Amino acid sequence: MPELPEVETIRRDLEKTLTGDQVVSVDVLDRRLMSRKEEARWKEILPGQAWRSFQRKGKYLWVELDNHWRVGFHLRMTGQLIVRAHGRAPLQQPRMLILFAGGKSLAFHDQRRFGEVWLLAPSDPWRSKNPLGPDALTELQRDEFVRIVKTRTARIHPLLMDQHLLSGVGNIYSQEALFKAAIRPTRPGFRVTKMEASLLFDKLQETLQAAIVHRGSSNRNYLDAYGEEGSAQTLHMVYRRGGKPCPCCRGSLRAARVGGRGAVYCPQCQK
Repeated sequence: MPELPEVETIRRDLEKTLTGDQVVSVDVLDRRLMSRKEEARWKEILPGQAWRSFQRKGKYLWVELDNHWRVGFHLRMTGQLIVRAHGRAPLQQPRMLILFAGGKSLAFHDQRRFGEVWLLAPSDPWRSKNPLGPDALTELQRDEFVRIVKTRTARIHPLLMDQHLLSGVGNIYSQEALFKAAIRPTRPGFRVTKMEASLLFDKLQETLQAAIVHRGSSNRNYLDAYGEEGSAQTLHMVYRRGGKPCPCCRGSLRAARVGGRGAVYCPQCQK
């Protein structure tokens, strides 16, 4: 699933490529994406509107139009937003295709069809099934993060991925930040010291920023808005490396299930 760095990379790409571009048409090519009534609403509201403001919170992305309506995307496991220039058709049939006056198109691909799109009026509330915690990169403060960790009995790996507490962190960057902070993913939050939690905050920020610089992790389905792979996977120290040597102590990395999610850690370096 695209996590915060991947969605932020896409947001920046779309902002750079589509700001000010006016919508010509919207075509829904997968009937399961939305009802015909909802499709008619899109076709009524979007044409003639320019895309102005590109925003993100956690793994959610949305765009504000000239008329202050918002187009929202949640890519979930396999969603992709790919821009094509000068009328070039998508390489594969997307679930939805938005055409712009300058000849560009934006294709929403989603192999497993778990992704979501929605259209919000200026007065509509944010459409998330559950409230989102502060964005892990742009809204989260150190003191708040330490409090979140220290007041929970949940194990630290699933705690970091709880979108109600902090939004944007998934399996990849939780594992990587915990390794850098030398904290075992099975440790309960309240057993992490304040000093360790503060260090973990730094390592999480560092990990997310580095992944953005490298344009996200392309381990499976992720592509940026130009259809290109990121290179942040080359930075991974533990993710999907169970049984391989630890990059620090050269001992064997161990794979485990923590809170129903996979985790790889070093039993020597992480306590």
